[in-house]
Amino acid sequence: MTLSRPLTADLGALYRLRVGRTGGLRLAVLTAGDAGRLTVSDPFGSAVSLAAWSPTESAMLYDLRAGCRLEVKDVSAVLGLGRLPLPQAARLLAGRLPALPDDTVTPVPGANQVMVSGVGWSCRVGLAEDPWRVVSVAGGSWAIELDRHTGALPGRLELHHVDGRSAELVLVRIEWVIDRRLPAEPDLPTCPAPDPDPA
Repeated sequence: MTLSRPLTADLGALYRLRVGRTGGLRLAVLTAGDAGRLTVSDPFGSAVSLAAWSPTESAMLYDLRAGCRLEVKDVSAVLGLGRLPLPQAARLLAGRLPALPDDTVTPVPGANQVMVSGVGWSCRVGLAEDPWRVVSVAGGSWAIELDRHTGALPGRLELHHVDGRSAELVLVRIEWVIDRRLPAEPDLPTCPAPDPDPA
């Protein structure tokens, strides 16, 4: 399937981001092969968080307001929503299946759907044809709807959690660059552990 083929170049994209009632945010995504950066900025252009991932190291989330970092497994730490690893989420933004070579993709009989699963996560991906494109992704307590496609590339994504939380990404600009160089990660201390709940 063409949606699972490798990306032809490194993705760079800018989105308008709305999380709950908060608007005016920007989300920028840069990839270099299977590594990447995801930055959320406030309406004045100041970065408030940065997520970084690579094929060989754990993904890190940098809270630039608090001045610290923590290890993350999925986009729930970035957007407060469902489990989808950052490298797979970046492929979804680029109009591909959210699957890396080590993930398992299994067709769902009788439906334009596939199951994608990796270590500790899985999701059901809905597809549409003419042209083939991803239109939905669901896993457990969360779901993503994708529309406004140009070919396979989604122009808008809506993320929903069963508890009522939501986020919307609207594509503003996209570019493809061969051999992109990613910015260095900030040198920040580890975030302190949260206080335990009172008894």
